[in-house]
Amino acid sequence: MKLQCIKGFTDSDNINVICLQGDVISINEVAEGSIFCEGEYGWCAGFELALTPERIAECFRVFKK
Repeated sequence: MKLQCIKGFTDSDNINVICLQGDVISINEVAEGSIFCEGEYGWCAGFELALTPERIAECFRVFKK
């Protein structure tokens, strides 16, 4: 499944940008408390991300071309 960022966010220390609005990620694995993704387009392209369910629900929507 691919998701598109609708609300950009930074790391927990507010030092580094993780995703910007419009970035696209693909979900690789879902585990309890973590969702493992890979950035496909935009600022996060090429990075592996481990996001919380809350972050996914708050900052992403299903991506439709």
